[in-house]
Amino acid sequence: MNKFPFALLALLFALTLTVQAKDTGDASMGAVSATAAPYYDPATIDFKALLPDPPANDSATTKQEIDFILQKQATWTPEEKTRIRREVNLNVYLFDTVFGPWFKEKNLPATAALFKRVNATGHPVIDSAKNYWNRPRPFLLNGRVHPPIDLVDYHVHPPFDLRKSPSYPSGHSTVGNLDAAILAVLAPDLKDAILARGRQIGDDRVIAGVHFPSDVEAGRTLAQAILTRLMTSPAFQADLAKAKAEIAAARSKT
Repeated sequence: MNKFPFALLALLFALTLTVQAKDTGDASMGAVSATAAPYYDPATIDFKALLPDPPANDSATTKQEIDFILQKQATWTPEEKTRIRREVNLNVYLFDTVFGPWFKEKNLPATAALFKRVNATGHPVIDSAKNYWNRPRPFLLNGRVHPPIDLVDYHVHPPFDLRKSPSYPSGHSTVGNLDAAILAVLAPDLKDAILARGRQIGDDRVIAGVHFPSDVEAGRTLAQAILTRLMTSPAFQADLAKAKAEIAAARSKT
């Protein structure tokens, strides 16, 4: 029997896995490297024990949250819209607003490697929680909510449709606050500004109308749980030390 077709199928299967390695837990949350190994088994984070059930779709709390979103929508500023649109593509380099324009992946290989593994650890937890609760986005529950961003991202493959991504917990809030907590260790003198930026990334998703405030709060809780477990990982601590030295060296040149 000709073995060539089987070899070709194996190659195609491997390519498919590589493409599917992209995280789809929230809009353009960034690709999770197919080769990045998590620091620990994400399944060991018991998100069901950590987080309360989200408010019901027809609850008074959800209605109050939508009213809050509509109030924010009525007072959008150009600066908020620009920031919200940039934050669609979620990554740690959004913190260049604190560190400066040099804070880019190409300048920080050790830091980039650290956060790729952090992403590989945290994103599966976010995905599992979203799929478990399957809460609709605010703009799906109320037609008066109009996000200032495209609901379908055609810059990734396959295209990412925000309408099909559950709302609770917020992936942007989880990742933004998790990244902020880690960066605060790398540059403790900038801690307050870094943590504020992390919270802002989550809050901006409410302003945009793509998350409820309770989604964002749940993301903060989940970020803390992921971080607490990360801090017990010897591999994470080793990578953290390398990144800290790298950040310090880079900052000394600016």
